[in-house]
Amino acid sequence: MSADIAACCSALNLSFSQLGEIRDALCSRIQEGLNCEGAEIQALPAYIPLPQRSLSGTALVIDIGGTNMRAALVEFRDGQASIVAGPVQGQVDTGRESKVTAQQFFRSQAELAAQLEPPPHTPVGYCFSYPASITPEIDAKLLAWTKGINIPDVVGTSVGTGLRRALKEQGLEPGRLIVLNDTVATLLAGTGTYSQSYDKFIGLIAGTGINMAGFMPSRMVGKLDPRSYASEQIAINLEAGNFKPLYATRWDDMLDAATDNPGRQRFEKACSGYYVPFLYQTIANDIGLDIGDFDPKWGTGHLVKLALEHNDELAMSILKRSGRLIAATIAGFMKSMGAGNYAIVAEGSRYWKDPTQAPLVYDLVGQLIQPDQQFAINAVPNANFIGSACAVLGVL
Repeated sequence: MSADIAACCSALNLSFSQLGEIRDALCSRIQEGLNCEGAEIQALPAYIPLPQRSLSGTALVIDIGGTNMRAALVEFRDGQASIVAGPVQGQVDTGRESKVTAQQFFRSQAELAAQLEPPPHTPVGYCFSYPASITPEIDAKLLAWTKGINIPDVVGTSVGTGLRRALKEQGLEPGRLIVLNDTVATLLAGTGTYSQSYDKFIGLIAGTGINMAGFMPSRMVGKLDPRSYASEQIAINLEAGNFKPLYATRWDDMLDAATDNPGRQRFEKACSGYYVPFLYQTIANDIGLDIGDFDPKWGTGHLVKLALEHNDELAMSILKRSGRLIAATIAGFMKSMGAGNYAIVAEGSRYWKDPTQAPLVYDLVGQLIQPDQQFAINAVPNANFIGSACAVLGVL
């Protein structure tokens, strides 16, 4: 290994003491986000209470994010979930090639759902994974489009209301409809499937992007209007990708400056599946390392292959730092939530498709938390479907 690469790997190696500082910094910023608007960690109330353990019923789930949409009927029987119809899949018309109206956007989802022939008055869980503000009615207003979608008529509108109208136009009669995002759905999948021995829950997205959500006592959310919420526990979406972790390197700063949102999503840019290949390229270019025809758009899977099959020390150091940062922030969230037995549901390729990641994160979390905290980290198949159904069935 050359001296330049060795120096880069050393700069990327976070010590246990530094991880503890990152843990504590996130904990502090979560507290700020729970008590004031516009904080670095937004800590957004999702207005969903902790569901009962033994749910029963059937829900229609529509799951939309990026350019993909899916729908399924999910049944809970004595707390056990199963998909009883679907999933059916479709593509979102992005509005890039030709104009798409709000009516067309919602109609395409309603047409997909109609293929499942849901019974009248079936409750609907709408997993809507774009930047949106959840309202106390558990609807959501779209703030902005991402990932190449451009349908201006939808921005600023209540997406749950738009979907309900489209479902009715398809001859369906939806029951209660609530809106949540994929991180909160992942969180809810844990409450719906883990055993009675767990009393604290966290949902982790560690894939193309990074985020976490958890159930917290509503009394801890100082910015929450008590008149808008009466339950003891409330789902909180951290929007953790915007956390600015300590000990960012100059290469992190260089990558950030080259993006279209400099200063934002610094945690995501340090460790998410989308950004770590760009960080590899940034460092290589800075130190004059020949990486051939490497293209960051090939994704993190190629970076993992370089690390594990070609013994690329720089790639391995970037991936290890990603895992250490994820572990420190999980521990920081647990510190803010206090003692308990934690069920953590992890979703995403950054966590599960790098074979070194899960054991690294699990080991470090165990070292960074308090003795009165126990935890398990698992995947839940079809988490978006199960979590969305759990959410709407649990608040009926």
